[in-house]
Amino acid sequence: MSINISFPDDTEDIIDAIRGAIGRPVTFHSQTSISGCGTCTLDPISLRATDSFCPECGGDYYIPVLTDVVVTGHVTWKGVDLFDWQTGGQLFDGDCRVQIKHTDANLLLVTATGYVTVDGRDLSIKSKIFRGVPTSNRIIVDLELK
Repeated sequence: MSINISFPDDTEDIIDAIRGAIGRPVTFHSQTSISGCGTCTLDPISLRATDSFCPECGGDYYIPVLTDVVVTGHVTWKGVDLFDWQTGGQLFDGDCRVQIKHTDANLLLVTATGYVTVDGRDLSIKSKIFRGVPTSNRIIVDLELK
C-alpha cells in the first residue's frame, strides 16, 4: 500500500500570504564595494592605515561600503519562541531565525551579507536552510547576536 501525498498548486502563494501577514522587516547589510579612508593614508608595508587610531577607518584604511536591503521575513527569537519538542522534531541553532522567500535575488543577498538587523539588533548569519515542497520556496536563515 503506497500513500501519495499531493500538495496544492498554490502552496507557495499561501506561504507568501502568511509571511506577508505576520512578517516583519529584516535589513540585510551586504558589502557592495570597498573604499580607502579619506582621513589617513595607506602604509605600503603593512597595507593598513598610517594612523592606527583613525576615527574614520579604525586603523584598517579600507572601509567597506554596505548596501541595506529590507526584506519581509517571518522572525522567530530563540528565547521567546523556542520550539519545545526536539526528538526528531524542530530545533534551531542560533539566537534568531528568519524565513524569507526563496528567490535568486534573496539567495544572492543572503550569500553576500555581512550582518543582518532584526528588531533593532545586529546579528551575523550562522547558517541557511532551504525548505519547500515540491521545490524550494523559502530560505531559513539562522542568526547569532554579534
